Amino acid sequence: MSDAPTRDKNTPVVPVTPTAATVPASPVPAGSPSGRARRGLSRPVAFASIAAVFILFMAASSAPSPLYVIYQQEWSFSATTLTSVFAVYVAGMIAALLVLGALSDHIGRRPVLAAAIALEAVAMVLFIVAGDVSILLTARFVQGIATGAAMTTLGATLVDLNPPHAPHRAGVITGAAPTFGLGLCALGCGVLAQYGPHPTRLVYVLLLAGVVLAGLLVALLPETAQRRRVPHGRCGRGWGSLPGCART
Repeated sequence: MSDAPTRDKNTPVVPVTPTAATVPASPVPAGSPSGRARRGLSRPVAFASIAAVFILFMAASSAPSPLYVIYQQEWSFSATTLTSVFAVYVAGMIAALLVLGALSDHIGRRPVLAAAIALEAVAMVLFIVAGDVSILLTARFVQGIATGAAMTTLGATLVDLNPPHAPHRAGVITGAAPTFGLGLCALGCGVLAQYGPHPTRLVYVLLLAGVVLAGLLVALLPETAQRRRVPHGRCGRGWGSLPGCART
């Protein structure tokens, strides 16, 4: 005789409706909030965009050089002051390279590029409103920091996005972009200063528009760097706010 419970034949059968508790949850793709992938630029478009942003930064760094003669005539500063304007840019860039060179490996490429673009925009605004040497010095120092922070990150992003069928393309772009950008803007700035209106402002307005466009491109850029912990012993020495330095 079976021990299974018996059911009255007159008892209706009630179908069981699956609920959230009975239906297994669908797997959520890793790294995608709410299970939806972040939409952005495709890798080929992102690679071309980063190459263009690289050229833009290099072009902006050379924009003031053809205008120094005009600045010197308008503000009557000495050759020593002119040398100082060159020096503060180099100082800002070297400081950024030393301090922020590996930052994008820890917090991601996009945050560092966004910060560098924001600083570059501030520098362009300072150039536009500059009325004396002090503002010019400040603008060049801020631009040096922005350029130094962007250079290593842009190069690393190009390597991350490098197409597999062209393994040397990132290296070619990284090597050619500085020379091309510097030469292009030096020539273009000289032409605008000679034949365009507002020679000490027009080029910066155009570059500011390019920087804004670069910010929009970076906002759509896929993140290519995996966040990693700070090497042991660096927490507390300027790295305290980075992931991996949180106290456990």
